[in-house]
Amino acid sequence: MSSLVDFYNDFITRHGFEERKGIEDTLNNLENGHSVVLKAPTGYGKTTLTMILANAVSSDIDLGSRVIHVLPYRAIVQDLYLKLKNYADRGIIYTKSIGAQDMDYQDSPFFMKKVNVTTLDTFILNLFKLPTVDFKSIFKNYGSHYEFPRALIYSSIVIFDEFHLLGEDGKNLGAGLAALEVLRDAGVPIIVTSATIDKGLERAIMDKLGKNANVVNATDFKIDRKLYVNVLEKEEEGISIAEGKVKEGKRVLLVYNTRAGAIEGYMRLKGRGLSPILIHSKFSRKDRIDKVNKINDAKLVVSTQVIEAGIDTSFDVLITEASPSHNLIQRAGRVARYGKGGKGKLEGEVYVFPFSGKVYDEREVEETLERVRELKTIDENLLIERDYTDVIDSKLARDLSVIDNSVFVDSKKVKSLYEEICSIARNASIILGFPPNSNEVNDAIPLTEEEAIKIIESKGSSALVGNGNVKLYNRRCLQLEMLKNDILGVRIQDYNSEIGGVY
Repeated sequence: MSSLVDFYNDFITRHGFEERKGIEDTLNNLENGHSVVLKAPTGYGKTTLTMILANAVSSDIDLGSRVIHVLPYRAIVQDLYLKLKNYADRGIIYTKSIGAQDMDYQDSPFFMKKVNVTTLDTFILNLFKLPTVDFKSIFKNYGSHYEFPRALIYSSIVIFDEFHLLGEDGKNLGAGLAALEVLRDAGVPIIVTSATIDKGLERAIMDKLGKNANVVNATDFKIDRKLYVNVLEKEEEGISIAEGKVKEGKRVLLVYNTRAGAIEGYMRLKGRGLSPILIHSKFSRKDRIDKVNKINDAKLVVSTQVIEAGIDTSFDVLITEASPSHNLIQRAGRVARYGKGGKGKLEGEVYVFPFSGKVYDEREVEETLERVRELKTIDENLLIERDYTDVIDSKLARDLSVIDNSVFVDSKKVKSLYEEICSIARNASIILGFPPNSNEVNDAIPLTEEEAIKIIESKGSSALVGNGNVKLYNRRCLQLEMLKNDILGVRIQDYNSEIGGVY
């Protein structure tokens, strides 16, 4: 096979996958030297693109030596990683050189595997001369192998998946756009994809990718489904509906905007004799993988927004807290996800309960709700265009570009930048919360600076895991102070696999 389209045709013919014109057009663009913004609806099967490229790079094509698939959340990195490994075991992917890399799991140091799944923060740090495997060495002034992962990145095909989620945070978006710019300048083939890239975000992306990039709108496939959408007056109504629908034998997804809301909803449903699965960001790696593996067989899942991206499963009913249009479309994309079957058009139900006032902008949520009432459904027509001008951390983006472009700038410069702003991407916190009686990284949960500081303020030095005799002075950037003093993390109050970390 000589072209990417040859690999596409081989893939769908050999394995009986449905044709996807958007994927074929994306591969054609890459072949002709164009980076791509692929706008494809939820349930389109974008993972197929990664699998086809995996087969191509395994055959030593000229376009790239490996694939790096970048996702915004750790929780969904493991889901895609395990899915790709399964396809490899079944012979659908022609290589078993598949790895995952994030801040607490390092299966592919420096992105050496043929197929690499990673988080945005891990990718950004490696690209801009702070490789995560050398993180401690760098901040203890022992040096770094920073050009090694950069060389592997620059010889890769890079996919930025669910890019819309970067738009929720200025640092993430600034770092992500800086990455697009420097990869473009290096001639790296880039794919940016999501079901909810609004026109404002599209302009910001295309500005960085330049005139040699094209937008591919995947309009050849649309899930043949009917969603019945209702706006509720109270959250309690949603709890009762969830109970009733599960007893009817339907699969139900209940989504909250906050972890506290999800835990409370979970406990209330459990108190009604149901057996829900709870998913949020404060589970250990082991339990996170276990929960993701159980989703497809679960009748009732309670989750935060981590369910919005990358987890490929389908529910009959969605009950969700009101949220911005981007989030609501993604959540609704988990309902009747696989389209028309032998029984005709699939039908799903969506119930939206009131906004708690946390996490998202209230005006945008209210505007979204008004449009839901008007449209009486949730699809791409609901998407509201945002103005990202004031969201992007432009200074961070400029600083990162300078760090990348100058051969005279080593890891010391980006180390200084990191110390100044305390993180380059929002999710780059390396503070771990260890449960009682365990200092194992795989048992720990990720904590923000603010969460860790509160624990230390309440417990003092007894909260520190590792070198507990050190007095911490730098509360402005706690994670680095802990790193330099050989402190592994902090001791959380409790942990269990049912509800996660307690602190």
